[in-house]
Amino acid sequence: MTRELNLLRYGLIIIPASITIYVYQYDDYELFTMHLLLLMLLVTLGAKLPDSLSALASALEMLFTAWLCYQYGSLMIFPALSALLCYSRLKPYSVPVLFTIIHLTALNLAFKHSIPLLWVYMNITFLLTLSLNELLRKAGRGRAETLLVYDALRKKHFELEEARSRLQQFTAQVETAAQSEERVRISRQLHDDIGHRLIRIKMMMEAAIQTLPAAPETGMQLMGQIRDQVSASMDDMRAAVKRINYAPQLEGAYALDRLLEEIGRDTGIETSYLVQGIPYPLYPSIQVVLFKNAQEAITNGLRHGRATAVWIHLTYSEVEIIMEVSNNGVLPAGEALHKLQSSGGTGLKGMTERTRLIGGTLELQQVPQFAVVTRLPVYKQGEIM
Repeated sequence: MTRELNLLRYGLIIIPASITIYVYQYDDYELFTMHLLLLMLLVTLGAKLPDSLSALASALEMLFTAWLCYQYGSLMIFPALSALLCYSRLKPYSVPVLFTIIHLTALNLAFKHSIPLLWVYMNITFLLTLSLNELLRKAGRGRAETLLVYDALRKKHFELEEARSRLQQFTAQVETAAQSEERVRISRQLHDDIGHRLIRIKMMMEAAIQTLPAAPETGMQLMGQIRDQVSASMDDMRAAVKRINYAPQLEGAYALDRLLEEIGRDTGIETSYLVQGIPYPLYPSIQVVLFKNAQEAITNGLRHGRATAVWIHLTYSEVEIIMEVSNNGVLPAGEALHKLQSSGGTGLKGMTERTRLIGGTLELQQVPQFAVVTRLPVYKQGEIM
């Protein structure tokens, strides 16, 4: 029983008892005081007894308060209501029901010889208190259940956050291992291919030095071969350095920026990238879907729409992230438009499946330019419930 409920019980005993002393005239106030002290003792013991004996203490308190009503008048109904607050919280539920019936019967017997108005007042007061107490108990149970659900959700949230952190650590470890393996492979390539080629170039240069004075034409042919070998070695070196400086694609908006930069450099088309809202870190799954959808939408615009300019507009909001990939290519019409809207090709199906997999939606827009709009629900990394 809570501290507030105990204070209410003591108040229902002490305050009416104090008023009774001034309202009624008794032959022996010492005896009245002793009876009230006995009731207080029962209340105190009932709060400290184990569950197996609390029902017995509640039964004694219930009968004793009914006797007090018979002995000292109508104001003793309030100590009886104090007993109601106690036994109504016993388990199982059948025990409070039985105690309520017995208590109400005992109170009606105690007020048997009272005037009808006082009898009606007692029953109405008891039933109203019983109803209010039941409403309070239900509200308390609902609040307790809500707190339990909230605690369970917080626990699940922390578990998911921990799992996400472990997954990111594992991803970083896998990425580091893959980069190490790639560096080993590149070092072998530098040693086996470029190193051997440089040795061969050195030998060819020595041969050209010996040949040029005696046979200039043959020496110049050797010099041309040396030039080609050096050019090939430089190409291999650039490719190796590019692989060494390779950065992972999962870096949020920067990955889309690099995507546009590479496509613009490779194809010569015009590109534009716009971010609206305050960017925040995204989960890897969301980054992958955004990057893959943008890549597929741009490829389709170049291949089917013969676009000469593409735009990516990324919008960050509190509950979702929206990516709009537009182009100035030829809009689909007729049968092509109907096929695109009804089923779409393999690329569009792939974008739709990826988006739906994490709870998002994919839309196609015709005006002002053809655009593929990806909407994804998001949670900010590190967000605590």
